[in-house]
Amino acid sequence: MTKHPLTIALIYEDPAVYTLHHHSAASPSHLEVGAATPAITTALQSQGHTVHHIPSIHALLTHLTTPKTPKWDLAFDITEGVYGPAREAQVAAVLEAHRIPRTFSNAATMALCLDKGRTKMLSGEEILGQMRRSRHAETLLGPGGWPLFVKPLAEGSSKGIALANRVASDKDLVRVVNALRAASPSSLGVLVESFLPGREFTVGILGTGVDAWVVGVDEIVWSRAKGDKGSVEFTTEKSKSSDDWNGEADEVKVTREDKEADLACETALRAWRALRCRDGGRVDVRMDGAGVAHVMEINPLAGLLPSWSQLPLIAEHNGVSFDEMIDHIVQSALKRTVSHAVV
Repeated sequence: MTKHPLTIALIYEDPAVYTLHHHSAASPSHLEVGAATPAITTALQSQGHTVHHIPSIHALLTHLTTPKTPKWDLAFDITEGVYGPAREAQVAAVLEAHRIPRTFSNAATMALCLDKGRTKMLSGEEILGQMRRSRHAETLLGPGGWPLFVKPLAEGSSKGIALANRVASDKDLVRVVNALRAASPSSLGVLVESFLPGREFTVGILGTGVDAWVVGVDEIVWSRAKGDKGSVEFTTEKSKSSDDWNGEADEVKVTREDKEADLACETALRAWRALRCRDGGRVDVRMDGAGVAHVMEINPLAGLLPSWSQLPLIAEHNGVSFDEMIDHIVQSALKRTVSHAVV
């Protein structure tokens, strides 16, 4: 594809803007992808593109309803949304309604992937059940037996995950489910599934459909302090938000010569294509005790902060610079665009 300079709207979320629109301080507190805005801007400008900053959905709507506003060739959309079970799809839906080409997955896929239960159903994963809101938590126990793992149905960045989410009794299950419900009254629900004791991988993917490819795979390696019965076995909200994983884990490059890593990559790529994800993102995979790879989460809107977020780290580990990764995303999006001259 011949490259030429574009006018790109970089649509992100500035928490300060949401405060001005009378949102509570808590409502935009989960917004993380927008932190990469300066780096993405620099990468796009280094490729000769003109970047227009759109710092909220409010600014986007103002632009679209103002006569004679500048035209964009492409929207680079990294919005996570603030409210609702389809929050990551809201800006995508607005752009689709106005026929504005954009990066990343369409609104339907964005909404679907935020719901971990439906994602697993469509990607061929078996789950024990979705704990919907009711007065009491029911016990859902599958053929795998204890332990089970409990997590919010529609959160990212390991929100709501703590060591206590691995449960081994009816009593613990009820307690954790009710605690998660109380902590997030507006949540879609709680997902209960078999605990996977094997290795954990995060797979970086670039491209769309048959052109999608695995840029690399990292393994999350947990510390196992001698005699420490409480050593961490999975990513928690605390560990993921701590500098350098709080010393509890490390993310290391593995190659596809490793049979389990290769299986994780194959599984991730099949899931990515099955859910029609586009341009770039990440799939988290964990092994069970029998060597079977299970999709934990498909992230069609991965963090993009250089040298920190997992997708850029995976790319860096495999010789793809941040600027090159951003260009791959843009070029993948442009393949869907017949004409670049739109709104």
